[in-house]
Amino acid sequence: MHARKRIEIVVEAVRAEAVTALLDRLGATGWTVLPVLAGRGRQGIRRAGDPGGVDDNVIVLCIASEAVAERIMGAQAELLGARPAIVSITECQVLRADHF
Repeated sequence: MHARKRIEIVVEAVRAEAVTALLDRLGATGWTVLPVLAGRGRQGIRRAGDPGGVDDNVIVLCIASEAVAERIMGAQAELLGARPAIVSITECQVLRADHF
């Protein structure tokens, strides 16, 4: 087992491409984008599925080394900007260190 950081970023679906491009630029070896079906937070309940997808959120999931995670957190102004986003980083263990 090898220690890594699990980075979860909840953003508007229209921002997913910009977030994944930033992760690529900062050295992430990969990421996954997952749809968010519904959620509740400070601004109330939000559900996916409006016809234009304007209000849809996604989760960008990335497992990275500590160095890459630190670069991502260092880019928080670019990552968050003035747009809504939730970023969390937790410790995780992976079986194949060479993949992350």
